[in-house]
Amino acid sequence: MQGIHIHIMERGDKGGEVEKMKVENGSQSELLVPYEFIARFFPSEFISSLKEDSDLHRLLVDDNPKHDIWRKELNDCLELAYRYDLVNADLESRLKKGDRESWQATMNELRVAKILEGLFGVGCLLWRPKGRGKKVGEFQLIKTYEPIFIEVKTIFPRDLEKLEQRIIDKLMRYAEQVSIPIFLNVIIENVGSTESFSGIKFKDYLKSELPKLGSTELEKESIKLPDYHDKKTGLYLKIETLAIKPKKEEKNCHIGIIGGGVKTIVNEQYIKHSLSKAYTQLPTTGQPCLIIICPSTAFPLDEDDMLNALLGNLAVRYYFSNVKMAKKPETFRKPDGFFQIRRNRRVSAVGLYKGRNIEKPLEIYHNPVGANPIPDSTFMDMKEGVRQLVKANNQEMKWIN
Repeated sequence: MQGIHIHIMERGDKGGEVEKMKVENGSQSELLVPYEFIARFFPSEFISSLKEDSDLHRLLVDDNPKHDIWRKELNDCLELAYRYDLVNADLESRLKKGDRESWQATMNELRVAKILEGLFGVGCLLWRPKGRGKKVGEFQLIKTYEPIFIEVKTIFPRDLEKLEQRIIDKLMRYAEQVSIPIFLNVIIENVGSTESFSGIKFKDYLKSELPKLGSTELEKESIKLPDYHDKKTGLYLKIETLAIKPKKEEKNCHIGIIGGGVKTIVNEQYIKHSLSKAYTQLPTTGQPCLIIICPSTAFPLDEDDMLNALLGNLAVRYYFSNVKMAKKPETFRKPDGFFQIRRNRRVSAVGLYKGRNIEKPLEIYHNPVGANPIPDSTFMDMKEGVRQLVKANNQEMKWIN
């Protein structure tokens, strides 16, 4: 049955005719009958206001049976949201007016919550727990040996590119305040976790290093300046001069080129970047903390990505004696993972949400040097199944199901 449009002509207070349209969409209302919470969250007036070619309109109106799977999942997530009293202006904005990234990040938070309820039972979560300072987390898992603070992060492929551009803009603003006699090539080796690095310190760095360049150095094709590292955010820059003569009318040349490495960045660096952002929200009270990573649909992640990000990239060590190989090569993990003995120890484990309809939808990677470990038994013997990477000994990790 097609939608029925009834036009009602009414006369305004001053005699002018005002046309009101009442839309009664029979097929639409019938379609959403099985989905109580979708119908409550998305009233017919709102659905009628959507563009017909929008993804949300198709999800709510299209009677394609393939969409039933998505509608059921959305309804289940909204049921959880209503039950925990999460339906507010912020949630409505993200699910009704937000872009695809806002929608997916919000849905992933609710999906992970549903997974945890499947593991630990209804009512196992306390939402918006207090984190570090004035920050809050997604939720707290309370039906365990002790409450576990949980933060959920969705990784989007262009997140670092956007951050890099904001850093470039800030570098340029502060560089313009310094007299620079030559072109500089600034390569962003690591964007760090945020653009809130100290612009004043970067300006002071330029004021300190540039006067050291004499006329001889400025004539050379390229001179490497000391690397610049902001310890607070992790921003790491490599800087060199370029033998490009400024135009006569230009008193200063400033920064001529800023190149970035994020265009070819590998998955594990995106993971570490997201973990670094989440880490700033973790409480400092000694409470066990779990960060759960959710890949976006455009940015799949696998076990190798997680292992490289958390434990370090794989490398091979060769042993030679008198130009001959002394023994078989050994593989090892470089010390560049997120899990470090001297930092990031407040995170007890990192989870990977692998998606719907997967036998083991959640993988838990325990931090072997975490200050507040989560016992392996916490996620064992669960009916939905969780795969865990746990500490076997001081040198090795092992998978348990």
